[in-house]
Amino acid sequence: MKLIIENIGMLEHAEISLRKLCVIAGENDNGKSTIGKIFFCIVKAINRYREDLQESKEFWANEKTDEIYFRLREAIRFTGPEVMDVLRRLRMSSRHRLNAEEQLAAVDESIQRVFALTEFEPNDRQAVLALRDEIQAVLDRPENIKQSIENALNKVFASEFDASLLLHGATQGRIQLVENDLTLMDLVVTDDGVSLMGEVEPVALKDATFIDSPLILNNHDVLARSQTLLDVDQRRSGRLSLPYTTLHTKDLFDKLRTPVLPLDLLSPDNTMRTNRVLDDMEVLIDGEVAYDKTERDFVFRRPSGAAISIKNTASGIKVFGLLKMLVANEFVTKDTILIFDEPENHLHPKWQLKLAQVLLKLVESGVYVLVSSHSPYLIEALKRGVDRAGLTNEARFALAQERKINDEDRLSDIFSVLAEPFEAFRKMDAEDLGDE
Repeated sequence: MKLIIENIGMLEHAEISLRKLCVIAGENDNGKSTIGKIFFCIVKAINRYREDLQESKEFWANEKTDEIYFRLREAIRFTGPEVMDVLRRLRMSSRHRLNAEEQLAAVDESIQRVFALTEFEPNDRQAVLALRDEIQAVLDRPENIKQSIENALNKVFASEFDASLLLHGATQGRIQLVENDLTLMDLVVTDDGVSLMGEVEPVALKDATFIDSPLILNNHDVLARSQTLLDVDQRRSGRLSLPYTTLHTKDLFDKLRTPVLPLDLLSPDNTMRTNRVLDDMEVLIDGEVAYDKTERDFVFRRPSGAAISIKNTASGIKVFGLLKMLVANEFVTKDTILIFDEPENHLHPKWQLKLAQVLLKLVESGVYVLVSSHSPYLIEALKRGVDRAGLTNEARFALAQERKINDEDRLSDIFSVLAEPFEAFRKMDAEDLGDE
């Protein structure tokens, strides 16, 4: 599966084949992170469009329920306590996030009871029943899958990129996902949003997780009260005061707050059982990180049972701790993609080598891993691990340079670019020696 993009994010042009391990190296401001964000958004949109379909039906069912309520209230001749109780229940049903089928059942029950309790003019009865039939029509309407996926893509991209999906100065961009000669997805991007060209073919990836900082564990108080554009519901004004965050940040935070599954509840085919990924990470940090509901915070527990706030732990413990939580709850498992954006920013070089070992074990377990990095230590460790594990054909080491990425291994160029600071040191040494 290959991703091809034009004028998106920081990139003018990029092509990258999604292999089990993809490493995108390069200096800052050349678009390394853009690839990971695009993969994240595509996987999220494809896997949530049915949820959007259901939400759309719920919205229209609730809107029509409100219209029915007001029409009944205006037309009612007798307002005894029993009638008013039925109307109150009808009004509340549209506030309880029922699915569309449940909402229609509540409407039918309310209409029948109110019609039995009091009299209505024939035209009022017909108007109420016509509104009820509009809800039924929404339920019976064939699903427009293409439109639903396009809507999901627009929501997801807006939640992740805000207004900056297009490359600055560009008027149109393109995002394509292809496999051999088959186009899986073709998107045209303008200032007005994302348009889907043609149909969408299934993508094997079940979920995506994007990590750009382990410090997310320190920001529990803020993120617990945050929302993304996907969460916005104009009918619920109580959410308007909540701060916004990016989709990948909220997605990761929600996953980390999920109680960790006991090992015996992992899926029988979960290869994390057999290759000691979980045990290895626990040994690395000599403990585990977990969300404590009592403390309403993340804590780090030693084998002795002593617990300390995650805010008082080293970044390395945070990195491996959150990875372990994701693996333990099967958010990172076979046929999912883990996207790690510059993990070296929070790791000592020695810990970077340990991270490379863990990531390669995830790859061997069937997880797709995409890493953007400018660390020669991490990239070298991943390359050596790939060679030792016989995964050369399952890996890609690409270079982001001058806002372009070619679909080819460029290890020698990568190390040349990343070695430039050391060349500067050598020149300084030569100058110092020349002055002596």
